[in-house]
Amino acid sequence: MALPFLYLGIPIGANLRKTEMWKPVILEFSKKLAIWKSSFLSMAAQVCLINLILSSLPLYYMSFYKMPNQVVVKLKSI
Repeated sequence: MALPFLYLGIPIGANLRKTEMWKPVILEFSKKLAIWKSSFLSMAAQVCLINLILSSLPLYYMSFYKMPNQVVVKLKSI
């Protein structure tokens, strides 16, 4: 088996200090947040959806690795 490989969605053997390795998280953020932009949700529903996505999505990655500052800035801008 060659390194890096995916195990339960986490890249094993990869250098997660590089921002390229966090691209799946950034793309998932963009995809999930695009849902509420096109729908007719109330402001409270939009805030709840955003909080849910922002709190749950990166936690899986961040439970194993520290997120680089460049990725944090990118996620905040989204």
